[in-house]
Amino acid sequence: MSVSDSAKEIITLASRFENESNPSEKAKILGDIKDVSNKIKEEISSNESPTYYENVIQKAPPSKKVDLTTKKTVKSTKKQVKTKKQKVLSPKKRKRLLKEINVDEDDLKRVYKTKKKKNQEDYDFTVYVPNPYGSMSNRFFGELTDRLLKKKSPIIKHLSDSVQVSGMNILSKTYVSMVLFSTFFGSMILAVLAVLLTAASGLQIPIVILSGLFTLLAGAALIFGIMYAYPAAEAAKKSKAINNDLPFAIIHMAAVAGSGAQPIAIFRLLLKSDEYKGLESEVKKIVNFVNLFGYDLSTALKNVSLRTPSKRLKELLTGIAATIESGGSLKSYLSSVADDSMNTYRLERKKYVESLSTYSDIYTGVLIAAPLLLMVTLAIINMMGGTIAGLSVASIAWFGTLVALPVINVLFYLFLNMTQPED
Repeated sequence: MSVSDSAKEIITLASRFENESNPSEKAKILGDIKDVSNKIKEEISSNESPTYYENVIQKAPPSKKVDLTTKKTVKSTKKQVKTKKQKVLSPKKRKRLLKEINVDEDDLKRVYKTKKKKNQEDYDFTVYVPNPYGSMSNRFFGELTDRLLKKKSPIIKHLSDSVQVSGMNILSKTYVSMVLFSTFFGSMILAVLAVLLTAASGLQIPIVILSGLFTLLAGAALIFGIMYAYPAAEAAKKSKAINNDLPFAIIHMAAVAGSGAQPIAIFRLLLKSDEYKGLESEVKKIVNFVNLFGYDLSTALKNVSLRTPSKRLKELLTGIAATIESGGSLKSYLSSVADDSMNTYRLERKKYVESLSTYSDIYTGVLIAAPLLLMVTLAIINMMGGTIAGLSVASIAWFGTLVALPVINVLFYLFLNMTQPED
């Protein structure tokens, strides 16, 4: 009998021992287990070389000199096996344990989720990554963009400044090339589609040509207008987000400055906190200027203040730079600015709440009372048998109910969404 067979016999005897209730039978099974274990010891001691158990290792490895690296790998695999055999609690036991230690399961999941993130190498700077579409646009319109920027055309200069202020992850020259590229080829594609559609509909050749020219001009104006206004809209959105996060960030900065930390450490801690999404891009620029380009902090603050869309952040950065250069107390400066910014934040919130009452009155008058009066008027006119501008009362009522009222409600909702300050 091999060692593996003896081991299997011990397993069967142990299972019989657990199921047996008679004490005499249990004592007999224990004696059998001792006899089998003695046989295993005798068989192992009789063999000069170690035995490879059957059905576990199919083939004995060749005899090689074991170096230190193999020993280390064996130890590491043993540790991995031990970690894999950890016990997992059942859902009932888990709930009971969490209840005993007074821990919320949602909090535990959130903490475990943060610890489970992959360990990535942290960098103190970020690098610009080129855009494939921008690279293709530079190939076609790069030289034209350079000439327009050198001539300082007002339209192109305003577009370039809007891109720099908006915080878009793209170079201003590349975006101008993308605008020209998209306007040219987009309008050409739209014009070709318009010609094909009008020609397929069987219209005359002059009408087909006119439709193509009109679509070419209208498509070029539409594409250029949308791409021209997009950076300014992004800058306004970014400025709004910065102004919402700035009061709380200044309080954080004042607390760090009060601990005696270096000024650059204030911005690094602000960036690592990951709590102020609106300020994240601006703080990254400051850290990039210091860590990547080697600027001193005051110069980095001045450079960022020139390109930030928020006037409040611009004043804060220039004030911090002036305080550092003059050797003043950064803690006292940030504390005073924090008090002023929080007062301004409270006043803006209070003003918005008061404006909501005005908006509610407008909504009640325009979208509730006015439609009711209109329906009453239309009912009276319908009873008299008249028409309005050649249209029947029924068609006007259906148009107002199905088209006018929904459109006005949607526009009012968009207006409220645009004026609402972010949380």
